[in-house]
Amino acid sequence: MLPPKEAAPGPSRVSSLIIDRYCSRMTATAPPEFERGEITCSYHPAVLTRLRCSRCGKPICPRCGVRTPVGLRCPDCAGVRGLPTYRTAASTLVLSTVTGLGIAALVGLAWGFFPNWGFYFALLLGFGGVEVIARISKGKRGADLQLVAIVMVLAGVAVSRAVMAQRYGISWEQVNAMSDVIVTDRVLEEFGQPLPVTTLLRLAFVPDLLYVGIALAIAWVRFR
Repeated sequence: MLPPKEAAPGPSRVSSLIIDRYCSRMTATAPPEFERGEITCSYHPAVLTRLRCSRCGKPICPRCGVRTPVGLRCPDCAGVRGLPTYRTAASTLVLSTVTGLGIAALVGLAWGFFPNWGFYFALLLGFGGVEVIARISKGKRGADLQLVAIVMVLAGVAVSRAVMAQRYGISWEQVNAMSDVIVTDRVLEEFGQPLPVTTLLRLAFVPDLLYVGIALAIAWVRFR
C-alpha cells in the first residue's frame, strides 16, 4: 500500500517562503553601518578623515586609501601588505647619506664658482640628487629619507656659500656680521664696486633663498 502523498503548499505558503528567503538574504548582505564624522586615520594618527574602507569600515585617508573598482579600501582589504614606504634598512640609509653628501659637495663646488646659475643648481639638487637617493632606496619613502634628502640640499648650499666666501675673501667674522661691505681685489675686478656680504654670498630672500626653498620642498614631497 503506497503512503499518502503530501499536499503541495498553497500559493500563500509559497509566497511566504520566497519572502522569508529574500529577507534573510538581504539581511546577510546588508552593508555594515560605520561611524560618521571625522576620526583619526588608522594608518596616519595625525590625520583626521571622513573616509572609510568600503569593505571593513576602517578609517583611512587619501594617503593610504587604495582605489579599487568598488571604492576606496584600506591597504589590508586591498591586498597591499608590507608597504615599503615607511621603513628603510640602515645600510640603505648609510649609502643614501654618503651618496647625497657626495652629490652635495660636487654641486656646491660648481655652484660656488658659477653663482649666477643658482636656480639650475638648486633644481639639480632638488630633482637630480633626490632622485638618485630614491633609486638607491628602491622607491621607499619616510621621514628618515626626507631627512637625508634635506641634509643633502642644505649641505650643497653650505658648500656653495663657503666656496663663494673663499673666492671673494670674506672672513667668518664678516659672514657673522652680514652688514659689512667687502672691498677686495676680486670683488672690484668682478663687480667694479664694493658689495655687501649678503649680495656676494647670494643670501637675498628673493631669488636666492627661494631657490633653496624649492629644492627643500622637492626633497620633502618626494619622500613623503
